[in-house]
Formats: sequence, structure tokens, C-alpha cells
Amino acid sequence: MSNRWNISEWLEQEIRVRDVACVYCGVAFTTPPVNRKSAASWEHIINDAKFITRENIALCRVGCNASNG
Repeated sequence: MSNRWNISEWLEQEIRVRDVACVYCGVAFTTPPVNRKSAASWEHIINDAKFITRENIALCRVGCNASNG
């Protein structure tokens, strides 16, 4: 089974264990998030949603992801 981004469940869990803080700013994720901008968001390092590997996906804060583009 996969999520709406087509990331398999096992890979999603692996990345969530690995990325406990934003890969851009280093701020740790909290549960629940402080606000929408601090929530975890999926990031494709190489901007191709079809390229789903542990090396190409990471978690970052929504605010960082929005300002990345």
C-alpha cells in the first residue's frame, strides 16, 4: 500500500524514522505541529515524483518546502 504521493508504506516509515528534523533548516518536527508551516512535508530532491527512492525523498517543513522553489 502507498500514500497519495505513491511512497510505499515501508519507505514512508523508514524516512519518518530517519528525518526527525527538517532537511533544510534542521528544526525538529513536533507532534502535533506548532502551525501549518512547521508541519512535515514530503520533498523530492530531484523534482520528479516518479523517482521515489530513499535517496530522493526527504521530510522538510511546509514553510521550507514552499520557499525552496
